[in-house]
Amino acid sequence: MNPYTSYGTVQELSPSTSSEEVAKLLPGARLVKAFNTMRVDDLRAGAVRKNRWAIFVAGDDPEAKRTVSRLTEEIGFVPIDTGSLHEGGKSQQPGSPVYAKRLTEEEALAIIRP
Repeated sequence: MNPYTSYGTVQELSPSTSSEEVAKLLPGARLVKAFNTMRVDDLRAGAVRKNRWAIFVAGDDPEAKRTVSRLTEEIGFVPIDTGSLHEGGKSQQPGSPVYAKRLTEEEALAIIRP
């Protein structure tokens, strides 16, 4: 989930995030933001790499984040927990330091936890 308009531009949602806006529309849903910082071609190529790329995971439901993290590992990536839908979601949005980057676990952690 990224806040793109139908014209392909990024929509400013501050102070909210795109995931928080979706959560408002789906009360009770166990929402996790993941797989949104990499292009689909990179995701396809990254799943077979020896040095796994990072997938950022944000959410307010710890059990749901564990499930998404486990699935992330099963398909060949390393999950990096960025926190809540609010803070973690902001850290994954377009224009953030991790957006549209192919990062190893070490590179990802150096950016989000300097």
